[in-house]
Amino acid sequence: MIIVKLGGSVITDKDRYKHFEKAACNRLCGELKPAKKELVLIHGAGSFGHILASKAKLNLGVPNGDLDKLKAVARVHGDVRELDSKVLSCMTSKKLHGYSLPPHTVGSFSGGKMTAFCPEKFEMLIDNDLIPVSFGDVVPDGELNFSICSGDLLMIALAKHFKPSMTVFVADVDGIYNKDPKKFNNAKLLKEVNPDNIKSIKAGFRKNDVTGAMNKKLASMVEIAKHCENTIILNGNSAHRLERALKGEKVTSTKVVA
Repeated sequence: MIIVKLGGSVITDKDRYKHFEKAACNRLCGELKPAKKELVLIHGAGSFGHILASKAKLNLGVPNGDLDKLKAVARVHGDVRELDSKVLSCMTSKKLHGYSLPPHTVGSFSGGKMTAFCPEKFEMLIDNDLIPVSFGDVVPDGELNFSICSGDLLMIALAKHFKPSMTVFVADVDGIYNKDPKKFNNAKLLKEVNPDNIKSIKAGFRKNDVTGAMNKKLASMVEIAKHCENTIILNGNSAHRLERALKGEKVTSTKVVA
């Protein structure tokens, strides 16, 4: 199995509410073809989820009877489903047959954590030559009423169960740098991230991100790498880079090891 996450920073403009980068998504879906028979696709919520979810602080939960937050829950859920529909449409245009599995249909959540995971639905779709597609979303939560399930949280659950041969994070930069490359011109691309050097990385924090700063995402990647032969992060804005990686070619990227 190969698991690919299309980051919200690549398929949307994360600073513009519900701005879909259709051309980029179309191209990236076309680049998925080398892995289509063993692929699970996850995508971020981008500006369809993070902006409103951050404003309403949905990552902190929803108190009983908080009507404003409940309205935000409904709106964010509708928006990310809209984005998912757009991703599925791009897949169809490239003759890839995706089937949506929203996170609340495959997991149970409490305290902002996934407490149960249902892999059988992924297995059934794969057995029938369909590509399971899931995404970051606001989900029912036994303790908080509602919380955020990030795409990274789904990736960890999938990696633990399926032990994929390859996991690819598609970002808007070439990989992991020693410091934020969008702020520092002298930032250096790291060939490898591991538990020994992860604490020295001075990662940035993206405004409106309700799923955690980059350091938290790095920790998730290291956890995934424990269960995966090859975990990498690469730049989805560079044409054919994802496609070449899925073919087994060496590309500019950062390898994550546990």
